Amino acid sequence: MEEVVKVLYLKVGKVQKSLLEGIKRKELVSAIKKYPVEKAFLTKTGFKEDEQADLIHHGGENKALFLFSEKTYEKISKECNISFEIDQMAHFGENLILSNISEEDICIGDIYEIGQSQIQITQPRQPCWKLSANTNQKQMTKFIFDSGYTGWYAKVLKEGTICKEDEMRLIKRQEDDLSIELLNKLIVNPSFNMALTKKAIESEFLGKAFKESLKKRYQLKEEDKQFEVYHT
Repeated sequence: MEEVVKVLYLKVGKVQKSLLEGIKRKELVSAIKKYPVEKAFLTKTGFKEDEQADLIHHGGENKALFLFSEKTYEKISKECNISFEIDQMAHFGENLILSNISEEDICIGDIYEIGQSQIQITQPRQPCWKLSANTNQKQMTKFIFDSGYTGWYAKVLKEGTICKEDEMRLIKRQEDDLSIELLNKLIVNPSFNMALTKKAIESEFLGKAFKESLKKRYQLKEEDKQFEVYHT
């Protein structure tokens, strides 16, 4: 019997400006600092109560909802030797924290029902320098990239209210072998499985941003420097 997946925490946030010290960036303008609420209405572009500052890289219909796992939080805390509390401010900008599921269990194209809404998984989160800034850990962005503990994005097929403790149920699976975990391995090293790298690039379900990054990495291999900009 499969374990029930539940929404443990639901978080939304407004754009804030924070001054930074000790890194090349001088300020953080972001809505990464999201806070727990009991319920929120999910629209085609995200929770009605939520905001994004950088609309080029965050938000939009293909990245309307950012989901994270309690299991992944536990792995990050253990491997970084830091106790990240999941019931308070979002350390990684997550909208939802789910029980009993993580990157290895989720595939792009998956359709899920959560509360009144229906969503479809589009891609892993691509970590940027803001993760290091928000957690005050200089190597956090690189760690998330290398480990694959990224969380994942979804687009909204049906709008509706999501509440804390709502269940998330799988309605349909489209790409059995293109899990979030696998895609995170491929973006680090496309040669890990060239056949699946090609399949991912050709998949109609993979989000455009991730697909373009993967295609560039596949073509340029070790000459690809795109993440030097994102990560620092």
